[in-house]
Amino acid sequence: MKIMRFLTVAIFSSSVVLVAQEGIEYKSYVALGATLAHGHSHDLTQKTWGGFGSFNAEVGLQFKHSSAGVMIRPNFGMAKMTGDKPTEAQPEIYDMMGIYVGVDLVYTPSKRLPIFATTGPTFHTWNVDMVDSLDNPSQGHKGMKLGWRLGLGYEINNKFKVEILYALSEWRSDPDLSYVQGLNPSNPAYFSIRASYNF
Repeated sequence: MKIMRFLTVAIFSSSVVLVAQEGIEYKSYVALGATLAHGHSHDLTQKTWGGFGSFNAEVGLQFKHSSAGVMIRPNFGMAKMTGDKPTEAQPEIYDMMGIYVGVDLVYTPSKRLPIFATTGPTFHTWNVDMVDSLDNPSQGHKGMKLGWRLGLGYEINNKFKVEILYALSEWRSDPDLSYVQGLNPSNPAYFSIRASYNF
């Protein structure tokens, strides 16, 4: 956890320094794709495990220095997660809507091969809703959670990109709930397969 905090501060600091320099080029982008849940949501809802996922939408900016091989990508987005199918033992279904902000480092190893890798911190907050229920009490942990994400993408042209991202919405090294002892992360993680468009 301390390493994640250190890396988060380092990335944000380097982003500010890069953006403040002369010769910076920037573009805005919008991304949309599907999510696939990984891990479980038990720590949030205290009632249901897993989730199939639904969608991920994101907007942001891409800053690049004319002489640098690394791009900075601050972002804001949302990811929806849908709970497991109902069973006799567990008839309730919960939907989770996650809002997040973050910043990625985007690295393209070779100009000849338009493949890029991304990594960076995210700050998620989840809202949990019981499906088909008028009474919707607060469930599980609330508040902003520090997480991380990794990605791999392909640049089709100057406008379009496709990528797959893996996002941890929280990493806790010492879970405080007995039924998730030893499990990290204990809040939802998800894959996002998406396409983006540069303006």
